[in-house]
Amino acid sequence: MNKIKLILFTSTLASLFACTDTSPTKTAKTGYLKANISQSELANPTLYKRYSYTCRNFQTGSSSYLSTYFPLSRESRMKENFGIYFQLDGGKAEPFDHIENRALNARGSRFEVIYRSYRAIEGAYVDLVASEYKSIYYKNHQGVRTQWLDCRES
Repeated sequence: MNKIKLILFTSTLASLFACTDTSPTKTAKTGYLKANISQSELANPTLYKRYSYTCRNFQTGSSSYLSTYFPLSRESRMKENFGIYFQLDGGKAEPFDHIENRALNARGSRFEVIYRSYRAIEGAYVDLVASEYKSIYYKNHQGVRTQWLDCRES
């Protein structure tokens, strides 16, 4: 009877670990986008495309103004270089790295784009989940993801 219990226990453990995803989660890289970019560089329309958003801040309940800047250079469109700059309420522009595009339907005509900040912002790394009509920013505090900003293009 003990052999049967041991075999059952071993097979249960083996099946549990066989289903565990051991692939590493992609993290934001640093290097392509500048850590300290000037406002005059970002304001150059031949180098960056600017998008403006009005955001609701879940932590404070207030409204915020957000600008994102997409590099327009040919090099920036390479898969390993794709990223954006994030600037909240006229503060420091923060680089974000493209993590993945996630299809929302079978045809792939609807999708979300996921970005992650290079560095911590206000004490936490930030994930951006952008869809067709809105963008939601999440703060990551030691693996716990909480909504920070809900933004709509203005």
